[in-house]
Amino acid sequence: MEPVKISEIVKWCDGKIEGNFKDVLCYGISTDTRNLKKGDVFVALKGERFDGHDFVKDAFRKGAIAVIVRKDFNFERGTLIKVNDTLKALGEIAKGYRKKFNPYVIGITGSDGKTTTKEILKETLGIKFKVVANKGNYNNEIGLPLSIFQIERNSEFCVFEMGMNRKGEIFYLSEIAQPSSAVITNIGKAHIGFFKSMREIAEAKSEILKNLKGERFSLLNYDDKFFKFLRSKTDGTVESFGIKKGADTRGMIIEERDFYFKFRVEGIDTEFKMNFWNTSLIYPCLVSIGFAKKFNINMEKVREIIERVIPLEGRGKVYKLKDFVVIDETYNSNPNSLKNSLIQFNKKSFKRKVAIIGDMAELGKFSKFFHRNIGELIKKLDINLVITFGKESRIISEVVGEKAKHFNSPEEVNSYLEKNLKKGDGILIKGSRVMKMERIVKF
Repeated sequence: MEPVKISEIVKWCDGKIEGNFKDVLCYGISTDTRNLKKGDVFVALKGERFDGHDFVKDAFRKGAIAVIVRKDFNFERGTLIKVNDTLKALGEIAKGYRKKFNPYVIGITGSDGKTTTKEILKETLGIKFKVVANKGNYNNEIGLPLSIFQIERNSEFCVFEMGMNRKGEIFYLSEIAQPSSAVITNIGKAHIGFFKSMREIAEAKSEILKNLKGERFSLLNYDDKFFKFLRSKTDGTVESFGIKKGADTRGMIIEERDFYFKFRVEGIDTEFKMNFWNTSLIYPCLVSIGFAKKFNINMEKVREIIERVIPLEGRGKVYKLKDFVVIDETYNSNPNSLKNSLIQFNKKSFKRKVAIIGDMAELGKFSKFFHRNIGELIKKLDINLVITFGKESRIISEVVGEKAKHFNSPEEVNSYLEKNLKKGDGILIKGSRVMKMERIVKF
């Protein structure tokens, strides 16, 4: 973060100062005293399991020059900046800080693939430019502002992913980030429990298009059934990516193996290889290639980056063990991504295919319907053993029948695996984050 005066921060968040005030420079914004540095301003956020106001004393002890707190909070020493809502204040400070600089900001949202798209695009733009991006999945109303504070005077590009589970959230985040370009990876059934229909999800994702600034460029998924709908939501320039004929950046898979695939892009001589087990990862690559074309980035260097991409833990990382292979898809699961993963897994050449499936969360009243659909899909696939874990996923085992087993805890799953895995097995482990299925991966 570039240093800013305390008075600027107070102005941005419409705060009221209490205590001994000196208009010194702030060198960082922190919401966690564990990583707070001397010269930072601490924002006391209240969550379900914590309240940052309990750590104000620690913040001052570690060198915070001021603390942003709610109006009814009192503390005997130090500079307090009192606000109505500390979370909203964090966003307003980020918005004010963002306006001090003029990088080209690309906002990424969608139901699936945001983080992978962001990571590959960050590396692609980094071939030629100084790039800032969210760390990990810092894509919500806390994570995005903290990511924005990474912007410096020499930052040329920013790549910010934006997540949501309710209407208005993408509008709020994109209002803070002020993107020049938007990417919508797809419209899926993730978070359908918070919405009445897929159309409502598409409406919520399209909010990013309302806050585009400057160039107002959008790169949209041509293969998605909501492509035309999303295109109609912006008056800026729109280009597309996909594998169907008609996409501006169109990819064609030319070879597929267990742990990699190769593809070409229409109009580009380069052959690309991605070391990933699931060919759906062509889409994040196409986004990067689309922007590489736009900003005249050397395509041979883009090819090298795509080939170097290593799947992250929970997001498709493959563990090639002595006797079997484990595919770690434990970071998240929704009807679209689980269906796709199972279909891709079905194509692999393992001696025996074992799918360990946890609950898909945030499906609300649609939960039984979508879990039942997964069971019906598996019945049509050549998957040898299905293990389910969780209250909602029980219905998958019930639908699948004889080749399925259901357990109520990861310990029960692990106990069964210890006795029943065979040499040559390929094991896909996938569930929503709340299921913490990395416990099975680690076992």
